[in-house]
Amino acid sequence: MLSIIFLWLLIILLIQILFKLVNIKKNYIISFLISILIILFFVNLKVSMASAIEGCKLWFKAMVPTLFPFLVICNLLISYDGISLYSKILGPFLCKPLGLSKVCSFPLTASFLCGYPLGAKYCTDIYDLGYINKKEYFRLLNIASNCGPLFIVGSVCTAMLGNARFGYLLLIANYISLILIGLFTRKNKEICNNNSSNLSSPKINFGQAFKNAIDNAISTTIQVGGFIVIFSVIIGIIKNNANISIIFNNLESFLSLPKDSIYALFLGSIEITNGCNIIANSTLTIPLKLSIISFLCSFSGLSIIAQVNSFISKHNVPMFRYTLLKLIQGILSFIITFIVAKLFVGSIATSTIVTPATPYITTFMYFIPFIIILGIYAIGKTFKKLLFHIS
Repeated sequence: MLSIIFLWLLIILLIQILFKLVNIKKNYIISFLISILIILFFVNLKVSMASAIEGCKLWFKAMVPTLFPFLVICNLLISYDGISLYSKILGPFLCKPLGLSKVCSFPLTASFLCGYPLGAKYCTDIYDLGYINKKEYFRLLNIASNCGPLFIVGSVCTAMLGNARFGYLLLIANYISLILIGLFTRKNKEICNNNSSNLSSPKINFGQAFKNAIDNAISTTIQVGGFIVIFSVIIGIIKNNANISIIFNNLESFLSLPKDSIYALFLGSIEITNGCNIIANSTLTIPLKLSIISFLCSFSGLSIIAQVNSFISKHNVPMFRYTLLKLIQGILSFIITFIVAKLFVGSIATSTIVTPATPYITTFMYFIPFIIILGIYAIGKTFKKLLFHIS
């Protein structure tokens, strides 16, 4: 895994050096890449159309039923100043350990419950409304950014790995790595003022608020659907190209790495669902499978990063820093998952697992991040009191 990460970092560094040496304008490079994509689309027209249809099906069946209603409800909540209300309830134990303002509890909760890219959307919303400053907004983006429990437990572990209980391990590793990023980026003197008290919620008719909530939800849902379709086409073209698979197989043999490991990471770094599916069907041991999947879920991939960028680009957020912290989160998640899986899961192949007749998904998984943060907060408070009494 470390050799794969080193290889990716080396490739990115060499590309950056090449661009600086050649001194080509950024617009020319993007135009060239888009031209290549157009050519590939027409050369692989049938595959591209089939992939686009599959992307539409995925969006309609998986995203619309969960994303759209949640967006409508959250938008109504914002219209009636629910941010101030719930910041008083969730803020003290959810945001204080991370050194954030209490109002940040709203995007954190949305991200914990539904995953990408809602955390980024509501981070931007509360920043636009004036609840937080730009410095805290930049930091919050990397904390309110995680994979949803429904995707990890349902899609990955139940459907792909055949054991939903693995999902709790992946969830815990995902949330712990996220919290560690929040603690690492926290400064010694963090200003955590609740600016919501200075804001007045405008009076709005419920019918108008409901209309605005639906309009915003439709726009966001269609926007996410567009990203899903276009990246489905890109993934379909790559998977249909046998030469790319051969190149990765040769590279894996040269580096003495497990088969499909680099190929899965390559596809997963573009779109996590395909990468997780390839890893789940590989011959790797369970600890390694879970660890690589955990890395992909925490890193999120270019598709999710592009969706996040669509919400935050208007504020000139440094995407390199965001992506770098997501990479660090992925590495932390990989290490945590590998250690825990080695200790408690074992090294048998996943093919021996029998898929359960019904998905093992309970409401408990939605409370995992809150339990983890509350535990860290309680331990911190206890440790602080002990130090105070000793001194």
